[in-house]
Amino acid sequence: MKTMPYNLSIPTTSSILNSLSQSKALTSMHDKNSVALTTGKIVNTSYDNSTLYFKDMRLTERAEGLQSVLDGLSNIVSTLDTTSQSIDAITELLSHAKAAANSALDEQSYLSTLTGKNFTTTTQEKLSDLPYVEPGDEILLRTGDADKMESDILMNDEMTLADLDIVKGEEFKIKIGDNDWITLEVFDEDMKISDFFGQISQQYDIENFSFEIKDQKLTLTTTDRSGIMLDGDLAEVFGFDLSETYKITVEDDWTVYDLAQAFSRIDGISAMVNSEGYFQVSSIYGDNLVIADLTGETAASFGINGYDDGGTNTTKTYADQYNELLKQIDNIVADASFNGLNLLEGDTIRAVFDEKASSFRTVIGVKLDTESLGLLPALDDWKNEEDIQAAFDAIESAFHLVQQAAGKFERASYMVQSRETYLEAMSNTCLLGAETLTGADLNSVSAELLAIETQKQLVNQVISITLEADSSVLSLF
Repeated sequence: MKTMPYNLSIPTTSSILNSLSQSKALTSMHDKNSVALTTGKIVNTSYDNSTLYFKDMRLTERAEGLQSVLDGLSNIVSTLDTTSQSIDAITELLSHAKAAANSALDEQSYLSTLTGKNFTTTTQEKLSDLPYVEPGDEILLRTGDADKMESDILMNDEMTLADLDIVKGEEFKIKIGDNDWITLEVFDEDMKISDFFGQISQQYDIENFSFEIKDQKLTLTTTDRSGIMLDGDLAEVFGFDLSETYKITVEDDWTVYDLAQAFSRIDGISAMVNSEGYFQVSSIYGDNLVIADLTGETAASFGINGYDDGGTNTTKTYADQYNELLKQIDNIVADASFNGLNLLEGDTIRAVFDEKASSFRTVIGVKLDTESLGLLPALDDWKNEEDIQAAFDAIESAFHLVQQAAGKFERASYMVQSRETYLEAMSNTCLLGAETLTGADLNSVSAELLAIETQKQLVNQVISITLEADSSVLSLF
């Protein structure tokens, strides 16, 4: 049987063509609204609206450029804030330093004094007429911590005498409290340092002595706060400071006045016969005082051998506080760095105010370390009032310099912050302008997108119904 050919292609009736055209248009509108919903802009390409698109692009680029400038200004504001906080801390430390100098000017030290108790005398009396006093007698006087001496050489428990280049035959002399002088002779240079000083308690049965090597420091102390006295070259080899240990040698034909003068020639020491006729030696700065006979019995004869730690070196205490405050100022200056720049060490920063760097302001730093401020460590522990007054005047001058720097950086900070506020507002204006030109109303876009989807469904249904009807007709053949 011969079959007839059939044309099974989809009929292109006008209704189907219209429906397909509507579907295509709705799809395009759907895609455009979907992009608008995602980006928040109704104009996303130059095809949407070339005029608005390029205006939006220029405004957005300007806003991004301004934001880059703002990032740089933000770092500068942080740097200036760090500098301002550091200056506040320096000002506070200067106030404390001024208070220390003022207190040192107002207060006096309490003397350490050793007063003879064996007999009364007069300044004109010859020493040769006094009991147990002989020409050539040697008296040692030491100021500082009476009951302690610390080495300035780093040591440990395993070190030997040889490690300090100490050789056999050398002698170490020490006097502890009321005990007699002890001489330790080096018999074995390979002996440990700890064993060498251990002989004092073990072999000489001295109970008020102790020593320790702690934090790499050798320290000799007395347990009853009595005085320690050292003598000889070996003491310096061990690293003990004998710069405040003085030797007085009694000479022929000396009177009591001559002995008093010999004591008084030592800085910070005063000696005299007091109103009761007793020989008296004082540490006028309040430092601890230790006196002992090295040879002979002159100090013991007068009754001035021993120690006194009842004084108070008030000015030295305030001088130490002042010196510590100066160190803290230098530490703050060193720590006032931000992003590698330190305005308090004289570094310079440049604040840029536009995208082309054509408008800028240079902020030049200043040096506010103690040397630049003219602040020097307390001279000679402020023993002289003139030195305290000089430090006081230097602090006043430093205050003026710091206040000038504070005003300078404060003005720079206000200027940078005002420009930062302006540029931030300008950037926001550009972004708002771009949004106004191309921004989408998301509620409207969402509603329109929902309507398009509904229309697409209706169009698809129309196409489906039309195709079913045509298919039914074809099936008859």
